[in-house]
Amino acid sequence: MQQPDPLTMIGEARTAAAERLVTPWWYHPILGLLLAGHLVAFSFGDTLVRSVATLLFLAGIALLVQTYRRLTGVWISGFEAGRASRWAYAMGALVGVLMVASLVIVWTTSLAWPTWVMAAVVGVAVVVLGRRFDVALRAQLRAGA
Repeated sequence: MQQPDPLTMIGEARTAAAERLVTPWWYHPILGLLLAGHLVAFSFGDTLVRSVATLLFLAGIALLVQTYRRLTGVWISGFEAGRASRWAYAMGALVGVLMVASLVIVWTTSLAWPTWVMAAVVGVAVVVLGRRFDVALRAQLRAGA
């Protein structure tokens, strides 16, 4: 009886992991809503509102991670995913820039609409960039990179 090739076994394990890492359709929209809501609350709220919003945001993130892990059996941090991480870093940078821009606009003007527009951009960007991250991560796992 012939022994299985270890490299073949590793390749099959990578392919199986890539197939398990299919993010539910609702994951990125919920993450986008959490981030957009946090941006709005942080821009318009006082210290108490910001504190509560941050706690709710962190609880929502923890629940998303826990649910994802339960559904797929694994969790890979977006910031520790090799080349696919560029999408997570792009998302983080965009959210950070829009959060700061919203705060500056609210603190220096009486305009509210830019914050709502930025929150919408955050929500949509999280869905788009999150899905690109998923595709890149699965391709990376399949390729063994």
